Amino acid sequence: MIPSFRCYVLDLDGVVYLGCEPVPGAVEAVRYLQERARVMVLTNNSTLSRQAYRERLRGLGIRIAKEDIITSGYAAAVYVKERFPGARVYVVGEEGLKEEMAGQGLELAAEDCDVVVAGMDRQVSYGKMAAALRFIREGAAFVATNLDRTLITEDGVLPGGGCIVKAIEYAAGVEPVVAGKPTEIMARVLLEAAGERPEDILIIGDRLTTDIAMGRTAGTRTALVLTGDDSLEDLEGSPIRPDYVLESLADLVAG
Repeated sequence: MIPSFRCYVLDLDGVVYLGCEPVPGAVEAVRYLQERARVMVLTNNSTLSRQAYRERLRGLGIRIAKEDIITSGYAAAVYVKERFPGARVYVVGEEGLKEEMAGQGLELAAEDCDVVVAGMDRQVSYGKMAAALRFIREGAAFVATNLDRTLITEDGVLPGGGCIVKAIEYAAGVEPVVAGKPTEIMARVLLEAAGERPEDILIIGDRLTTDIAMGRTAGTRTALVLTGDDSLEDLEGSPIRPDYVLESLADLVAG
């Protein structure tokens, strides 16, 4: 039996939906939680902006305020703004990441940049990676949204943003600062947005190395759901332990 929390923080891919399809019972579970507590979203997927995620969730019948949605792209933008105010940024990523950078008042640049920010990019090209390499070699800082190796979709497992980041890192010989789960940067952004004590927050996700490890970094409680990436077999061999294990988000309603 899972106790009540003041704030529930949900991953999306593999928890609420798989690609375009909602996980059975997940929408109803989110609504159930919203009647009892605050519900937030915490995702490493930077392809969409917070506003776009708000609209996507609304299309599923879930209403969540933009301020309650935190993406790795948003965390990266907050970090760059604080660490490199007024920076010109070259983005290897999709429109959602660019929107978050612009939303923090950062200038998007195609040349002569101060910071390279890389994340999931389904239109990535050799030219984009070559430009990122050149800028880093010329002294630009290197920031990554996340290091996720895979992305769970309704069509199965696809390469994640970490594959792109690691290709640039390998070429440049420079490790990036990572903004997404499970880093301290993401933890700080989450806790400031939640405004709650860590022990009053439950992070729910499908990956031990990101979602559950995020709870360890932030000091929150955690629950692993088995509808996405990791299984009970993965849990048995992992030193990262969740506080709770759920078959799906719907278990919160049943419980």
